[in-house]
Amino acid sequence: MIPASVAAQLREFRKRHHYSSHVVALVDGLQYQQHTGWQLTPEDGMAVSLFAGTKEIALAHAGPWLIDPKTARERVGDLGKLEQGRPGVIWLITSESLERQAAKLRPHLNTRLPTGQSALLRFWDPRVLHALNAAYQDKASRSLFRTAEAWQYLNEGQRFTINDNATH
Repeated sequence: MIPASVAAQLREFRKRHHYSSHVVALVDGLQYQQHTGWQLTPEDGMAVSLFAGTKEIALAHAGPWLIDPKTARERVGDLGKLEQGRPGVIWLITSESLERQAAKLRPHLNTRLPTGQSALLRFWDPRVLHALNAAYQDKASRSLFRTAEAWQYLNEGQRFTINDNATH
């Protein structure tokens, strides 16, 4: 079930901006599999791996996924329970299709370390996202957060929202 705070925020966003926005879930594939016993698989308009089309494709089952709660209704209950039990779900408010939202997020999968090496940036983990929101203060580093209108997640039992580059 989509959390009430996410649904309320979506209603408010639609009122203010007069265009069609919806909620998608950014899900940790490994957390989902461990919680439900099922592996996520790509399904048109329902579930897409952020690793699709990348060099990490072999890890797609365990990596980040976008799931559309409207078309994947049987998974929505699992996502609500997963969010409560494990750090594995972030809710995004977006006006993009599932594929377009995935395309906006893919460039943020890797980050450059001070040593010049590339590293996977686990922004689909609410604990990491929370730390990134605190650490990323300048406009350039906050480009990840501008890929969706709002991000909602649980961190240590408390719900947070990243919206307009500020936490509320």
